[in-house]
Amino acid sequence: MEVTQLTTEEKLQNFYNHSLDSANREAERVIGDHQKALDKIFEEHKATARRQAEEEIAAETEKAKRDVNKTLSADQLHIRRKLSRKNLELKEKLFKEVREKLTAYKKDPSYEEYLERKIREAVTFAGNDKLTLYLDPSDEAHKASLEQKLSVTLTISAMPFLGGVRAVIPEKNILIDNSFETLLNEERENFIFHGGVEHE
Repeated sequence: MEVTQLTTEEKLQNFYNHSLDSANREAERVIGDHQKALDKIFEEHKATARRQAEEEIAAETEKAKRDVNKTLSADQLHIRRKLSRKNLELKEKLFKEVREKLTAYKKDPSYEEYLERKIREAVTFAGNDKLTLYLDPSDEAHKASLEQKLSVTLTISAMPFLGGVRAVIPEKNILIDNSFETLLNEERENFIFHGGVEHE
């Protein structure tokens, strides 16, 4: 078998070709590894960016909800206050009218009958106990007539109470309060407009 002898130039060419192939393969490997590393970094960056975006969206959504709730609460409070003020205005107007009607009622003949009935009730309640009966200063005109009808002694109160009768049983420290002022105040205290807001 004949062996072909390579010239020095051919040997150099082969070495060059071999070295070039080896360098190309190494370069491809390095580039491939580098590309994989870049791809990994890119994917990690995308995942981080996506997570940050989701967190920001969640935070903004929560903030928006809080802002909406805050606005709604402020609006509700404003409405409640307006209703409360209107309620109070209507209540004041209503009880002013009631007071005027009570004043007008005191001029009616049936008012003395009312006083007589309340005095009788107090006397019955007291039984044999000592009883002090009070009339409002504005009802002094009824004093003599009632004393004569009922055989009682009536005292004109030093403190006005709008009308009606107050009676005291001193020995038992009992107050029988059928004064218009107390009745009106109790109604005022307990009065609520249906569908309205009584207090803020």
